[in-house]
Amino acid sequence: MKKGCLPFLFLSVLSGWCIGQNAGFSIPDTICEDKPVIITNVQPASAISYKWSFCTGNATDEPDGINMGNPLQKLNAPRFVTIVQNGSEYYTFTTSSGNSKVIRCFYGNTLTQFPLTTTDLGNFGVLTDQVRGIQVKKDNGTWYGFVANGNKLVRLDFGDSPLNTPVPSVIYLSNAITISGLTLTLQGTEWVGFFTDIAGNSLSRLDFTQGLGNDPLVINLGYTGQGPSSIVLATENNNWYAFICNAGSSTLSRIYFGPSLKNPAPVWTNMPAITGLNQNAGITLINECGSVNGFITNYVIESDKCIVHLNFPKGLGGPVTGYIIENNGILNKPYGISEFVRQGDTLYAFVANYGSSSLTQMFFPSCSSVSTPFYSGPDPPPIIYPDPGNYNIMLTINDGYPDQSSLCKNIEVKPKPTISLGNDRFLCQGRNTVLDAGGGNYLYFWSNGASTRAITVDTTGIYWVHAINSWSCGAFDTIKVTVYSNAQAVVDTTICKGLSYWAQNALRYDNGIYLDTLKMVTGCDSVVTTNLSIRDCPLLIWFPNAFTPNGDGLNDEFRPVGSEIVMYNMQVFNRWGELIFESNDIKTGWNGLIKGREAPPEAYTYIVVFESKHFPGVTHRETGTFTLTR
Repeated sequence: MKKGCLPFLFLSVLSGWCIGQNAGFSIPDTICEDKPVIITNVQPASAISYKWSFCTGNATDEPDGINMGNPLQKLNAPRFVTIVQNGSEYYTFTTSSGNSKVIRCFYGNTLTQFPLTTTDLGNFGVLTDQVRGIQVKKDNGTWYGFVANGNKLVRLDFGDSPLNTPVPSVIYLSNAITISGLTLTLQGTEWVGFFTDIAGNSLSRLDFTQGLGNDPLVINLGYTGQGPSSIVLATENNNWYAFICNAGSSTLSRIYFGPSLKNPAPVWTNMPAITGLNQNAGITLINECGSVNGFITNYVIESDKCIVHLNFPKGLGGPVTGYIIENNGILNKPYGISEFVRQGDTLYAFVANYGSSSLTQMFFPSCSSVSTPFYSGPDPPPIIYPDPGNYNIMLTINDGYPDQSSLCKNIEVKPKPTISLGNDRFLCQGRNTVLDAGGGNYLYFWSNGASTRAITVDTTGIYWVHAINSWSCGAFDTIKVTVYSNAQAVVDTTICKGLSYWAQNALRYDNGIYLDTLKMVTGCDSVVTTNLSIRDCPLLIWFPNAFTPNGDGLNDEFRPVGSEIVMYNMQVFNRWGELIFESNDIKTGWNGLIKGREAPPEAYTYIVVFESKHFPGVTHRETGTFTLTR
């Protein structure tokens, strides 16, 4: 059976890349946030196992970083670093120019921890302070390391494991001055390598026609640029590219090889100035889910200028843009940056900090913004991403079997419109309010048929708006508007001639119609119309127009004074029409308390129904207002 390959490309000092053809599925290129992503056409229809990940680490985002310090204090001015994976175990090999050595760190089966062991492999009797690029590859069951040092390549034979003590041998390069960047890759069945000569301003190719255990044929490809420090290889549409950091001129060069790295006449391009490059020393690329991203280290001490993110909006052969990103991981004169590896849902790379003799681990963790992070089965459920951004969906079938196959696809989640009608609103009769959906250049559809951003309403109802942006993403919001009517009340009041009645903010002695406007709890007006009538009658009962319940023994209660009263009932109401006191005894008045608490100083209304001995069988009704003062 043909063994499938993982769908990601480790491009800084790259080995071969292919994508297993058995795994397959279909998704839309874009989706709106909070809308379900429907995954269809899953291939093959029947497999031993399915592993889905819907939120893998994504290099289109910005990386996190952890400075791992100087493992066992064995690094001294490190230059380059490479990651090696042997089965489930991980290693880094770092060239240390300050002490002319190679340092190996062993991480066990996870890169989420600090090294389990750190080993000084020494200088093998040949390394000097010119030690720079390093690669470790496996060829026909044997692990080989290659270290750039001056005009020599030092080959390290590790045997069957990178944990073994290597046996060195020297490959002399007669036309080289100071080798810096180094990369090896397997093209078909043949190993091909390249190195930059930082002092000779040139690029050379290494043809290992007999395998990595034999000396290569060296072909000088000529001038590259000023001070070429590192090189990275990449493939796209079966064509090979190389990108070279020219530290001496702070520029980037691109080489197009076509379908073969052995093209005798590749096309060279000196890229236009890229924002952020400043003594750019190391470069790595990753091509995953159809998106290419690059990261370049600047050999500077300024913490805010150490690393540049490269974008390739039209692929490897198109324009390249760059921008400075945040210095996560305490970078200090960073030099080489390793290839990327993926462990689980996280991407990892390492940076050699020449200035602080330390290693920084860069990583792109899996995101948390997804309804279902993982799934096992042929028919995944609809997936919802609540936040805009780029997300990777990965399927691996037959994990651990000879025909294992994986596929990764990127989906861009577009933002929905940002609109808000706010909280429910309350209006008084005769007023209106403006409902503004807010947002940007959207299409608006209102419940009343309007298509403007804002509408004006003056009636009770539930109003909604649906907004659609340029990506056809929609947002919906509703609001309830309640209109309170202005309360109307009519009071018919008759008083005896000579008495007074409080109405329309004054004591009234004459017949008439008087209007009082009060505020309800809703904030709206309450209009009380008083029809006042004056009649001639003996003085049966007298009502004060104010009282002062202050405990001084004078006028502390509100109650009338009457003579020969045989039946009596008094009710006192507040301004809202609520009954707050009632008495059937003319000698028991209101003390100014409501449920044990002092009533506010304002106007109150009374209604008194009584019978007098002077008018047997005649029921009298008196109403009026009085003021509580304190």
